[in-house]
Amino acid sequence: MPSYYIGRIPQLLCDIYMNPTIQSVPAKRNMIDQIVLLVLFLSVLSLFLEYGIHQTRAIFWITNILDYFIIILFVSETAIRISRAERKISYIRNNLFDLLLLAVILTLFIYTRYMRYILGSADVSRLSTNIILIRNAFNILKILGRVKRLNAYIKSVSSHPAQTIAFSFIIIILLGTIFLMLSISTADNSRLGFINSLFTATSAVCVTGLIVVDTATKFSLFGKITIMILIQIGGLGIMILSYFGAFVIGKRISIEEKIALSYLLNEQDMQKISTSLMKIIFITFGIELVGALILYGNFNDLYGDSAQAVFYSVFHAVSAFCNAGFALFSDSLESFKSDVAMNFTVAGLIITGGISFPVIFNLIENFKTNVETNIFSRRIRKSQLTLNTKVVLIMTVILIFSGMLFVYGIEHKGNLVQHDLKTQYLAAFFQSVTLRTAGFNTINFAALRVPTLLIMILFMFIGGASGSTAGGIKVNTVSVIFAYLKSVLYNRKETTMLNNFLSKSIINKSFLIVFLALGVVFAGTFILSLLEPFPFEHILFEVVSAFGTVGLSTGITGSLCIMSKITIIILMFIGRLGPMTLIIALSQNPVLVRVKYPEGNILIG
Repeated sequence: MPSYYIGRIPQLLCDIYMNPTIQSVPAKRNMIDQIVLLVLFLSVLSLFLEYGIHQTRAIFWITNILDYFIIILFVSETAIRISRAERKISYIRNNLFDLLLLAVILTLFIYTRYMRYILGSADVSRLSTNIILIRNAFNILKILGRVKRLNAYIKSVSSHPAQTIAFSFIIIILLGTIFLMLSISTADNSRLGFINSLFTATSAVCVTGLIVVDTATKFSLFGKITIMILIQIGGLGIMILSYFGAFVIGKRISIEEKIALSYLLNEQDMQKISTSLMKIIFITFGIELVGALILYGNFNDLYGDSAQAVFYSVFHAVSAFCNAGFALFSDSLESFKSDVAMNFTVAGLIITGGISFPVIFNLIENFKTNVETNIFSRRIRKSQLTLNTKVVLIMTVILIFSGMLFVYGIEHKGNLVQHDLKTQYLAAFFQSVTLRTAGFNTINFAALRVPTLLIMILFMFIGGASGSTAGGIKVNTVSVIFAYLKSVLYNRKETTMLNNFLSKSIINKSFLIVFLALGVVFAGTFILSLLEPFPFEHILFEVVSAFGTVGLSTGITGSLCIMSKITIIILMFIGRLGPMTLIIALSQNPVLVRVKYPEGNILIG
């Protein structure tokens, strides 16, 4: 936003809230919307300046100016609203929570100013640091509450589901960053920097698993619980969780919210949204509970009947089902490379989470129908699996076993040679499962041969199923492209897959997703190649792992510079949303052009 707007903020506030005739002017209202978003940006900027870089006298004064600017805007807006209210007592009663929030922000602001100016910036205690972070969290919540009242703006965002999804992820990442920056989040009560906190929060919310600090040793129990919650929110989506809560308390959902949910759930029937929502929540928690109970046997052997064994079981079950790849061991799961129960349990959770909820729903419905007809009615009924389910299951099986054979074939005389035959096959199977989406590892990736890394890069680029927490271009997209190339090879006019016709729209979108993904990977690899001294294959592996939200690494993540970390953060965010969703979120409304151009001819091939 230009500095011109900043200078006009006080006048604009007075114009809009003191002059009722101006409230109907869209331009003025839109400018206020931009100002509110500017304040949100300034709050995050202040947080970064205060904790993300080395403190100097100039940075100290810049953050102070930003904080004063934010407080003045909050107070002046509230004062103008109260003065404009016809019934001031009624207004205060109806906006009590908002006013209390402002009071908390003011109290924390005054306290932190006192600590800065009276005690000196060098003597600010750890408690003051945490309070400053909490104050910034309240700032963001306050701004979000203000944005929520901008009905025209919120309706425009809510009617654009892709923007709503992107916006919700950004907010959760920012809040997660603030919580991870608290000293109680680290095991030694030290303060984790802004960039590292942002990286970890993004990796958790985007269910990636890349880490710049050791999760097992760096974070306290509070920090690990925060990461687990961020993983669960990122896996399900904040919209699903918030709307589920709304359904539970009986709150009605607006049509705009239903549109966003239908886009997120890929559900065309608005009447089935609440049912689908309930199924997703109960199936998720049910599968994670079963996984945690099975894993408890392993952790019970390590830690006995303790709360630690329970927490480790729940954490790894959530991380595996959400395809996050976070582990509470410094070597990920390398210590369990020969444990059959651990490997198959985690792999089963990863596969279940990576095939998507629509496929799970279809499998459950098909199983229930077959039981009812074949057993109770004694009638034989054909399978009712959808084309999407068949494609996902077939591609998943093909990729798992082909990946297993590739890893074993290349590494059985290399990285796997010191293990017995059972462990070799088990490790090859586990890596084939995890490299497309999850990020756990039972072998040392830094010691893998270049051909193995290249094969893994291809599998990470493909990813899991559409509609799941997995990243990549998705197995569905690869299947459509393969079907199209097959039709071209056999000179067929129509593209078919398993006796089903595929429309040109689906084919075009599939190729667009691939080209966008290649562009993102190329850009990320180019930037990291300029900034980092690591081998090219390690850089490419890191970039594809981030874009595919896989989380596997050859060990270079923690050594990346700040700009490289920011690049990886952006790649993880794009990979979680998906290139197509991001393009839709940034796109404008289509313009109807009533012109038909003449057909042209161009040489290709």
